[in-house]
Amino acid sequence: MPDWSIPHGIAGVRHLVEVAQSHGATLAACLEGSGINPAAIDNSEAEIAPEQELRVIRNVAAALPQVPALAMEVGFRYHLTDFGIWGYALFSSRSLREALMLALRYLDLSAIFGELHYEESGDEAYLHLDYRKVPAEIRQFLIERDAVAILRMQRLIDPRPAPPLRVYFEFPRPTYAERFREVFGKMPEFGARKTLLVLDRKVADQPLPQANEATARMCELECQKLLARRRARSGISAKVRDIILRRPAQAADMEVVSAELCMTSRTLRRHLADQGTSFRALRDEVLMTLAEELIGTAQMKLAEVAERLGYSDAAAFSHAFKRWKGVTPGAARAG
Repeated sequence: MPDWSIPHGIAGVRHLVEVAQSHGATLAACLEGSGINPAAIDNSEAEIAPEQELRVIRNVAAALPQVPALAMEVGFRYHLTDFGIWGYALFSSRSLREALMLALRYLDLSAIFGELHYEESGDEAYLHLDYRKVPAEIRQFLIERDAVAILRMQRLIDPRPAPPLRVYFEFPRPTYAERFREVFGKMPEFGARKTLLVLDRKVADQPLPQANEATARMCELECQKLLARRRARSGISAKVRDIILRRPAQAADMEVVSAELCMTSRTLRRHLADQGTSFRALRDEVLMTLAEELIGTAQMKLAEVAERLGYSDAAAFSHAFKRWKGVTPGAARAG
């Protein structure tokens, strides 16, 4: 899931403030207590802490409780250019699936606060939006904003009509439910067990009109560099990643890593939860990156890669790799 210790770009706050001001809220009211300099709003290079953005969201929601579908209005403002190289990487991808998998790999470069899960079964694909760790008082706001923003990103990447097959939201049906029908092309099911977008799997395979493999590859490399720079400033998460990176085969045990950090595993788990992540998420992230490098650049048998990364055998490694990337290591190497 996204690491809340990593800075966000200013675009999310800028869109939020612009929408709020259009409904009569003042800039001062929007930014109150956030510590954001008003001059930063128009600085595309500015970065803020996620907690600062959450404070602005709380301020706007409190200032404009009478405005229906406010979060949806904000979501419609997003554009690929808001996310710099991350947005350009999505735009250059070969297919919607490839764009989505890349988006999830570098989700910390987006404005998403929740955890996204993607899976496929039969003729359908499922994108699950898990916002359980988002503060309850602004959870619905962020789910609405991000669901609309995700749909908008899809349409910017591929303008061909491809509405979701079904839409489920975990919150109760709001008074402005018809707005959801207008946006998603159908009325969602509200009060569902979880928030879920169900897509036609064939849509995920369609080649994108502006696909450029060389550009996409270059953009992903830049995403890696940018994320590494931001994570270098992200406290305990950076230390855990460094330990796993140095000794991937020996770092599977959280007790080993926490001992090296001179703390108990319980304390480490709490610190990581405070940053919006977990030991397993960090370990999977590092191992996935190492696995891609070993498969793509080294002439190693899969059993050797598995051993290098601490897996019991090639089958266990293949299962993990398919969970990360959606394809087997053999398929990834052949491609």
